Amino acid sequence: MADNRITRFVRYRAEGRAAYGVLDGETIHELEGSLFDDPPRRAGRSHALADVELLVPLAPEHVAKVIGVTTNHDTPGERQPIPHPRWFAKLATSLNPHEGDVELPPGAANLNYEGELVVIIGKPGRHISVEDAPGYVFGVSVGNDWSENTWYGERQGIEEPARLPAKGLDTWACLGPAIVTGLDYGDLAMEIRLNGEVVAEGRTRNMRNSVARLVSYLSSYATLQQGDIIYTGTVRPPSLPGARRAMQDGDVVEVEIEQVGLLRNRIVATDAGPMTWPDLYDRGG
Repeated sequence: MADNRITRFVRYRAEGRAAYGVLDGETIHELEGSLFDDPPRRAGRSHALADVELLVPLAPEHVAKVIGVTTNHDTPGERQPIPHPRWFAKLATSLNPHEGDVELPPGAANLNYEGELVVIIGKPGRHISVEDAPGYVFGVSVGNDWSENTWYGERQGIEEPARLPAKGLDTWACLGPAIVTGLDYGDLAMEIRLNGEVVAEGRTRNMRNSVARLVSYLSSYATLQQGDIIYTGTVRPPSLPGARRAMQDGDVVEVEIEQVGLLRNRIVATDAGPMTWPDLYDRGG
């Protein structure tokens, strides 16, 4: 039986115009005003899902922060909270919708997918308690946090790109297609597939730091704002054989989370790669 409390918010383009809407089966009911209005206001217009282009479910120009956390999943039965989680930042320009292409630049030899639950903050807050944190969560979505893990380690110093481009390249923060509200996200199945083959799986209950703990911790250092996006960490790799290999042009990665949805993206090789000092000199740097 469907849970009437669950709402699926999408952002889409139809008739040359972008809008927010509520997805009900195969129909989208357009919204007016803010996505965060309580209650959301319907504009009286609707579209067939097949007739629209789904976009990133939050307009990137209205996103102040895209934050992620690493190593937040453990094997079942061994969950231990991490006192100080390892955080990183992505850029709003990294956001990439369902079915969007993921760029593979020439220098990215260790590009990794990281399918995970994503939290959308619904109201501003600072120094939020763990007990109050769920009230600051607007909803959840499906994400794929791409990273170039060799660059991320910064082991070669200035001889290679650093941690920010390792996480923050355009297209490397896949999100959507919907933001789901009214859902108990404490124990949901997650599955990652590479070209149709399962390469990782886990459950949200195996987070070492729960959503509430992550929100509370982060708010102790920075004010959380409405529309902030938090990637909560992928299942601990490799959870199944063959979980990691070099990404290739044309690879398709799917992330599916129970009751939240399916996110699918294709790898597309690009000609533009990391800049070198000769490149900078050629541009007058």
